[in-house]
Amino acid sequence: MDPDPDPGPEVETLVLAMPRRELFRIHGFVPPLDMAVLESVAEEAWYASPSVLVGSFDAKEVRVGVVVLTATKALVSEAGVLLHATPVPPEAGQMGTGLGALKNFSLAAARHLLGHPGGRIELSGFCNEDALPECRGVFILVYRLIVADDCPAPDGMEWVDRSGLGRIPLDPVSALVMDVAK
Repeated sequence: MDPDPDPGPEVETLVLAMPRRELFRIHGFVPPLDMAVLESVAEEAWYASPSVLVGSFDAKEVRVGVVVLTATKALVSEAGVLLHATPVPPEAGQMGTGLGALKNFSLAAARHLLGHPGGRIELSGFCNEDALPECRGVFILVYRLIVADDCPAPDGMEWVDRSGLGRIPLDPVSALVMDVAK
């Protein structure tokens, strides 16, 4: 008997995807005022393998990103990450329908990141920037999570004064959405 049998081909985890057609006019970080984009995410999204979406002109992966804030501070990782983004798995659909499910998933993901149950979450905008390699293949729904001032920072992260965010090095995508923290 072979002690290390070949597990076979690796199965990709599915991620949320949406049509690109509503995204061509959105560049950078913008407020969530475009109803066509919201409707497209809510009504036309589907789940696909990430490899299918690579280089696709017709579809883009949808991720949720959260900027965690207190009244005066923002949570930033040692690597300069302000926008903590994650893919949306099919299991997110168990948290509701449409945009409500994405909001609930974002809240659960942010609470998991923090290891803390509190906070209030709100949709703050969209990030769609094909000029940045880090987000060329993804469309990010950007949320703000407001937590109590005494919420501890997770390992590898620290609370930074919101007024001083412009003076610290942030990763390119976080720098793009920094206005969420103002």
